[in-house]
Amino acid sequence: MKFIIYLQKYIQQLFQRTLGDFQDIQAILSDPEFKKRKIRDNLYACSFVACLLCIISMTGFVGTYAPRAVGAVLTTINSTTVYLVIFGINLVFLACFYQCLREVVKDEELLDDLVYVFLLIDSSLACLSFFTTQNGSSFFFEYLLILILVYLLPIYDNIKVLIPIIAVNLVTTFAVIDVTGHEVPWQDQYDIVLFYLVCLVIIFSRRHLALSFAQVRMTLRSRNEEFYQRSRTDELTGLLNREALREDFEQYFGKALCVMICDIDQFKFYNDTYGHIRGDEILSVVSRLFQKHFGYTGVYRYGGDEFLIISFMPHDGFQHYVEIFQNQLCKQPFEAVQRHPTVSGGYTWGYCEGAVSLRTMFARADQLLYKAKAAGRNRVFGEPFDMEKAEAGLHEMATWINKSS
Repeated sequence: MKFIIYLQKYIQQLFQRTLGDFQDIQAILSDPEFKKRKIRDNLYACSFVACLLCIISMTGFVGTYAPRAVGAVLTTINSTTVYLVIFGINLVFLACFYQCLREVVKDEELLDDLVYVFLLIDSSLACLSFFTTQNGSSFFFEYLLILILVYLLPIYDNIKVLIPIIAVNLVTTFAVIDVTGHEVPWQDQYDIVLFYLVCLVIIFSRRHLALSFAQVRMTLRSRNEEFYQRSRTDELTGLLNREALREDFEQYFGKALCVMICDIDQFKFYNDTYGHIRGDEILSVVSRLFQKHFGYTGVYRYGGDEFLIISFMPHDGFQHYVEIFQNQLCKQPFEAVQRHPTVSGGYTWGYCEGAVSLRTMFARADQLLYKAKAAGRNRVFGEPFDMEKAEAGLHEMATWINKSS
């Protein structure tokens, strides 16, 4: 009884592991990066195969006219014709692969099909090498040489493609042998079977290695992407940070923008009165609301309780979302807080020409923020961006700061 239970658990674990491996393989095969890399590698491999077969066929063609050349074993088809056919077909494919590697053709499905059509044709042409075998030489040498190139250089990630290629080769091979009446010794038959077994082992081993390396690359890419996003994201609020702002800075040039800077009114009061844990909760709630209403634009934690929003929305739409944000914030339940948190802000909208314009828009939005606070807080002021007016305001603020100091 215990043995049956153990066996059931083992079979279940084996099934789950197999299913997991199958799902991993499907994820790898559907990965665009893996598919792109595989197609390019196969294009190079098939170019190499076509080039070698051109060399082999031309060498054999010249050899048929050598002084010591003897007659062919099978005379149904002229050996020079066979070499010319193999050379011509592979030369055409070589030219196609060259154009594909120059990215003249970018359709991945078409490139994948081209590779497998080439392999299918060359695997079926391999049996033509029987007609080039001269008396006294190995009957299967050139045949096996062609198949080694076709089977072992490319990567067969799709087993459904490999089966027809092998099937077509076997059918054409036995058909030629049967039609010509050539007797194949038992030892040669045994060697052919061993050859196919060895090729299949190597094909599946290379496929496994290719998928394993692809899985490692996917994992590394995923982790790099995760680390990259972490480096751009504020851990507490989930908003973009200043590092992200530096990276995104140039993407706002030459566009119409709405730029808002806002902060939580008297945020120090909440930290001092209720503790930093409660202050962090307030920051998180406000941040979630910003993400909800402005998440498809640039929402940054500018510093402390200060937020920066850069949006491509028209002014009217941006103002509408600001009003919705203010209303939603008033409805948020903040437990054990007697004074409901509010947000003040300032924003400006206009065309951003470059770095100077964007920085000036930041400064003007900051000025409007201070005006909103001076007017009683819990409000947002906005105005169209005017470069001259903004620079004049900055000059006045600098003069005031200098006098104060």
